[in-house]
Amino acid sequence: MLAVLYATTLFAGAALLFLVQPLVGKLLLPLVGGTPGVWNTCMVFFQSVLLVGYLYAHRSTGKLGVRRQALFHLLLLTAVAVSFKAAIATTGAPVPVVPSMLPDDQDSSVLMVAQLGLTVGIAVGLPFLVLSTTSPLLQRWFASTGHPAARDPYFLYAASNAGSLLGLLAYPLLIEPRLALKHQQWVFAGGVMGYIGLVVACSFTVIRNAERGTEGTQGQGTEGGPELRATLAAPIAVSRIARWVMLAALPSSLLLGVTTHVSTDLAPVPLLWVVPLALYLTSFILVFARWPDGVHRFVGRVTPMLLLFVVLTLLTNAAEPLAVVGLLHMLAFFGVCLVCHGEMAKDRPPAEYLTAFYFWMSFGGVLGGLFNALLAPILFAAVGMVEYPLALVLAAAVRPRSDDPEERLKGADVALVLVLLALSVGLVLAVQHLVRVPTEPDAPDALTSRLLRGGLMFGIPGAAAFALVRKPARYALALAAILVAGAFDTGHFGETLHKERNFFGVIRVTRDGKFIKLIHGTTLHGQQRADEPGPPRPMTYYHQKGPVGHLFASLPPERVKTVGVVGLGTGAVAAYARPGQKWTFYEIDPAVVRVARDTNYFRFLSDCQGECDVVLGDARRHLTKPPDGCYDVIILDGFCSDAIPVHLLTREAIALYVSKLAPNGVIAMHVSNNHLDLPPLIRRLADDHNPKLAVRYCHDAPLDAERADGKTESQWMLLARSDADLAPVVDTSRTLGPSPLVQTLAAASASVAGVPWTRPAPYKFLVQWNEVPLEDGPIWRDDFANLLRVWKKRGTE
Repeated sequence: MLAVLYATTLFAGAALLFLVQPLVGKLLLPLVGGTPGVWNTCMVFFQSVLLVGYLYAHRSTGKLGVRRQALFHLLLLTAVAVSFKAAIATTGAPVPVVPSMLPDDQDSSVLMVAQLGLTVGIAVGLPFLVLSTTSPLLQRWFASTGHPAARDPYFLYAASNAGSLLGLLAYPLLIEPRLALKHQQWVFAGGVMGYIGLVVACSFTVIRNAERGTEGTQGQGTEGGPELRATLAAPIAVSRIARWVMLAALPSSLLLGVTTHVSTDLAPVPLLWVVPLALYLTSFILVFARWPDGVHRFVGRVTPMLLLFVVLTLLTNAAEPLAVVGLLHMLAFFGVCLVCHGEMAKDRPPAEYLTAFYFWMSFGGVLGGLFNALLAPILFAAVGMVEYPLALVLAAAVRPRSDDPEERLKGADVALVLVLLALSVGLVLAVQHLVRVPTEPDAPDALTSRLLRGGLMFGIPGAAAFALVRKPARYALALAAILVAGAFDTGHFGETLHKERNFFGVIRVTRDGKFIKLIHGTTLHGQQRADEPGPPRPMTYYHQKGPVGHLFASLPPERVKTVGVVGLGTGAVAAYARPGQKWTFYEIDPAVVRVARDTNYFRFLSDCQGECDVVLGDARRHLTKPPDGCYDVIILDGFCSDAIPVHLLTREAIALYVSKLAPNGVIAMHVSNNHLDLPPLIRRLADDHNPKLAVRYCHDAPLDAERADGKTESQWMLLARSDADLAPVVDTSRTLGPSPLVQTLAAASASVAGVPWTRPAPYKFLVQWNEVPLEDGPIWRDDFANLLRVWKKRGTE
């Protein structure tokens, strides 16, 4: 029963640890927005407190001994209970977030970090610190109980990670879809109080054993007797500690790398980040629960082959079939986690050094996470997502420990790698000139050409690299050589004109035939015709023959004086601006702003006929600053990617947009999404608003000729205070004459064709605005959102 008590306590503590982090994020999001400074500060805070908790467990047990440390820890648990009581008495909630303490956008970065860190610390700092001590502290207590399993208490770490896995899956799948934030706070507080009761019970077993004079199975007294002091006199070798840190840092870095790659370059599927994190935790559960040596060696033999396949998918930009490519990335990542964590588990020290072992392991995990989240966007700003392939190369050098001297790197191995590098570079330079891939992805021979091109470039070097797999260091260098050669291939996204990365990811400006495109991961954020002089025509989902073109052609000029746009992209919608109008764009990514303003790539902003301003920062937060009723048209295009910012689609967000809308104003929302069915949600939000809003929906599928002209499929919704406000747009019985913009664009097109321009005849838009069926479902609020409820059912568009 003693082992069950400790395992249950570890399980509960770890689950609560994974519950509180997304809870705090949800509390902060509507108040401070989704800028990277906010999330990086929160991540650093939680990582730092976790490390402090491990250090506390290590130093306090070493200085005080187990019994006195258990008594001292009871005081810390009492402080947590008192902090909950004080928070409830002051704010009415157990997790107090004080808005007046939050930083303003004008604050310096240092001040912002300090204020936000203090806010999070007051909200959950003390409970999080206590929860972070659970794993090392309770395992150390258990080692002193005299239980038959106390000699090797590391099996309890499996229970801890099982709790982490439960907390990870329970929040997005069970808690968030069912409970509002205020109820989530009470669940967390109640869970912590129950956890405190379990820890108190565990502490009594330690104190009782000490009072009886019971000694641990290692022969040490709980107060640190002579035998323990003699054992601790021999310190752990620095090389061994460094190995622990490296083995912990590599999977941690790879976790963020594979998550970023799969969720941006393969498929931006909501909640996809849960999968690699679940695999990461599962690897700890397996290796610390009596991981068999035979299985460990088998995984060590298979993982290098998986790493080679992943490297080849990166080099060839393979994304289809998505299930196969995604599974390959996940399997390789899981294999690396099993190898690295398995090596740590097999190198675990005696129980006397348990807290030190967990501290250095935690330190390595923090280093890996901070490198990807904070350092990599700065170090690799000009070259893209380098940390993921770098981690793959380092992972290829990690194998189950062997004393075989033949595995050591020699001069001949380096020579082989240099030959492989020369061969790979030569193939890349030769093949990209000999094998041309059609610029149109739907061309009949495009797929065959891409396969042939990638196979010739990297298939032969990949086979040669795998022949060097026997020596880990040599194999890792071989994979690095192929990746370096891949940098000479310029044909992944067409001709790359510009590439930049920051905390939001990698953006590319490419030239693909007649189009210059802005690409983020696999998402096209806009394009411009490169073969047309004069004012650029809006493309993609802003095309003049699409819903946005219809909107501005339909609205009377006197009703469009000021326009607010959430999401900049290439700035294509600025082509609809007319003299005398004022347009304000809200964009969170500074790299997007720089690219949109660079006339070497896009000229929508520079050629804007109205007054165009760009506000950098979280759109919802900045929209609170203009006066009410200031915008005649609001365009919301900040959530067209599949990973939507939820705080832009809540009851409070809709109320904010409507408050900024002028009389007779219109809100246009771009709701295209591959995985989420947003129109019914927005219809529910519109009906929930007081008074109810008028809503229309359009699913615009381009014709073949329009697609060739740069138009893309899109879904749009219109919201207004009344049906009368929407009447000029949704009345499809009217035949519209060309707007001034359409006349200008038609003149430019005719000039390109060398044909004298004449005024186009009146035409009828093919855009059809429809009613949105009202469906049952929850209303998203700042304190509640059910992402699973809006997931598209199989077979729906």
